[in-house]
Amino acid sequence: MNGDGYPDIAVGAPGEDIGTVTDAGAVWLLPAGGDGLLAGGSRSYGAVALGAAAHGARFGAVIDE
Repeated sequence: MNGDGYPDIAVGAPGEDIGTVTDAGAVWLLPAGGDGLLAGGSRSYGAVALGAAAHGARFGAVIDE
C-alpha cells in the first residue's frame, strides 16, 4: 500500500462502535518491513474522519485491491 515492496495489510471492522452514536466502522492499515508487520507507521481510519456519514456507515465492510 505504501509502495515499498513489502506486503502491507488492511483490516476492516464494519461493526466497530456498534451501539454507540457513530456505529460507523473502521479500517486499520499496518505496514510491513523485512521482518514482518510493523506497529510503527500503522494508521486507523473511520468513516467520520474521511467525511462520510457516521451512523450505520459500516466503513470497512468491503476491502478490495
